Amino acid sequence: MNKFKDVMDNILSEIDKGSKFVLTSHVSPDGDNLGSTLAMYRFLNKTGKNVYYVLDDDIPSGLSFLAENIEKLSSSQFDDNNYIFISLDCGDIGRVCVSEEIIKNAEKRICIDHHYSNKGDFSDINYIDVDASSTCELVFNLLRRYEENMKTEIIDSETATLLYAGLLTDTGNFQYSNTHPSSFEMAKVLLERNADRDRVVQKIYQSNSFAYYRILGDALGTLEITDSKVENARVASITVSIDMMKKHGIGYNEIDSITPYTRDIENVEVGIFLKERKPGEIKISLRSKNFVDVSKIAAAFNGGGHVRAAGCTINDSIENARKIITDYVLNSF
Repeated sequence: MNKFKDVMDNILSEIDKGSKFVLTSHVSPDGDNLGSTLAMYRFLNKTGKNVYYVLDDDIPSGLSFLAENIEKLSSSQFDDNNYIFISLDCGDIGRVCVSEEIIKNAEKRICIDHHYSNKGDFSDINYIDVDASSTCELVFNLLRRYEENMKTEIIDSETATLLYAGLLTDTGNFQYSNTHPSSFEMAKVLLERNADRDRVVQKIYQSNSFAYYRILGDALGTLEITDSKVENARVASITVSIDMMKKHGIGYNEIDSITPYTRDIENVEVGIFLKERKPGEIKISLRSKNFVDVSKIAAAFNGGGHVRAAGCTINDSIENARKIITDYVLNSF
């Protein structure tokens, strides 16, 4: 936190001067996406600012509890000016889930993010820490800096719950390699501020729909495991097609939690989850355990992310996309 004090103070100064803000995050919302954006929304709202949450995507039903009592607009519903634009948890401009006009017309652009692939080239002020567990950790640091400067407490129970949800999901319930001592220190403070831990755990990990388990069964039926040239370092992949989602009546954004099933197999180093967004457009999620930097693999397909978790898109059939990405992964060992 200390090495970013200047940039945090710069952001807080801009917030102090501004009166109107547009907040957004990346496509396919996840816990860190929503937690960081909505925690920032509540902070700005509590400090008397006019805040608009704009996102051109649906919030997954399992995470909708985070957005209760907060209105989400689409780009077509927002028509205003003289605002500061803040993107959270977006590794590059292609992932920002609003129209180009909203980004372009902002008086100032601020980016708060922790993705390794973020070059900081689409904002005027960047708070990017690739060592942070989550973007929620960066928002937490920013709000704590505000508290330090203003000698007050701004993180209440609702904000703490949002930040805890993002921390929990992006660290895989404190399992992933991006879990650091600071992650547990943050969790301690949030629980002391009455973050609703039980609700977060139950909503995110203990409330899967029946349709989810039905499609999970079909998805596991597509599992393929391929040996690599490295001993005990195999590659696993799972696919989900549009037809499978239609069959079980489940949405595209409701099945990302299938991803770890590709990685969590003995002797698998890289897991690949492919899901068909629309015919000819395949979203790919990559996960690794020990030594493969999947952010570099994703970057080869104009994607990005982290060393152990990244994503990209391949425009082809789902069968061809599986072969293309699997071959590339195997050749990267």
